[in-house]
Amino acid sequence: MGSKVRPHMAFPSGLKPFLRFQKLPATALAQIRAAIEGDDDFRKRLASLATIDFVDELGVLWLARPDGWSQMVAEIVPAKVVDDAAALRREERRRLAAQASALRGRVELLNLAADLERERTAKGDVVVERDRLRGELDEMRSRLREAQRAEHAIAQTLAKVESELLDARSNATVPEPNPVAELTPTPFIDTTAVRTLLDGAVSASSDALRLLTAAIGELHEVADQAESGAARPERHGHARRNAVRLPGGVLAGTVEAAEFLLRSKGARTLIDGYNVAKLGWPSLDLDHQRHQCIVAAENMAKRWNMTVTIVFDGATIEGAHTSTRRRVRIVYSPAGVSADDVLRAEVACVDVDKPVVVVTNDRAIITDVVAVGANTVSSDDFLVLLRR
Repeated sequence: MGSKVRPHMAFPSGLKPFLRFQKLPATALAQIRAAIEGDDDFRKRLASLATIDFVDELGVLWLARPDGWSQMVAEIVPAKVVDDAAALRREERRRLAAQASALRGRVELLNLAADLERERTAKGDVVVERDRLRGELDEMRSRLREAQRAEHAIAQTLAKVESELLDARSNATVPEPNPVAELTPTPFIDTTAVRTLLDGAVSASSDALRLLTAAIGELHEVADQAESGAARPERHGHARRNAVRLPGGVLAGTVEAAEFLLRSKGARTLIDGYNVAKLGWPSLDLDHQRHQCIVAAENMAKRWNMTVTIVFDGATIEGAHTSTRRRVRIVYSPAGVSADDVLRAEVACVDVDKPVVVVTNDRAIITDVVAVGANTVSSDDFLVLLRR
């Protein structure tokens, strides 16, 4: 400051060592203050030139020293201290906020790392499960092919035996009496027993084929879920379908409820054939009861656009293997298997996302199918609807 004055301002000798400094060290402030205070003329000349651009407000007061300047300094210093303390607190809050933000970021990073590790582990488990299911699927396919070959071989054997029996009967001649031959036992072929055994074998093969096909379908579904990375649903035995809910105002066990269930969109209706037939046409013989039940169900299926399966006992009934009707599928239980068990198996084979309605009065069947999410309609209510 003094160097800019023309002529040059004389300065205390105590300041000379510091004139070459661009920035004074903190340790020099006490010496500079003592040198200035020791030369009042120099201090006053500095005061005439000093502004708050060069020194702060306290510095200007210290150099000029007007009357009451000590009081003025005392009033300024507490405010400055307060301002500095407030600034310090603000900086402390910013520092703490920055630390908290950094901590949250670290926690989030750790959580993401843990999630990533879990995803990697889950993906590894899915890949292992997928490979296992593919192995099971290949095994099922192999067993299915074996079952198909066995069924084909049994059918060929049955046809050959029947052909040989027919040839033997047509070529049979009455032999001349021979006393010696009468003493020799003649082999006897029980054709009915052979036919029954072969029918049973074919039926068993067909059942195995159907079960294997259903199993392969389920394995396909789970393998697809594993391939896409979707979580495999927890299963307890078999997946349970959701029963159809009745609308408000419709009471369960009524004809109205039966009609609503049978008309439900996409529903599969399974009918306990003889349970309905014997109740509906008691005065007819068994064949005519069965025929009337099928005709009535066919008419209802056409009117209401239903998908219907009727299950009867006995695959050996004449006409049991006729072609399926347009709306009604007829199933006859194989030898040694009851229609009740076939009904249960039919319910299990329907996709769980499709509603199933079982028509029967058999309490055991009702208990079992309701337990897996099927709806039931009594044979009595079904007959009422058939005759409308």
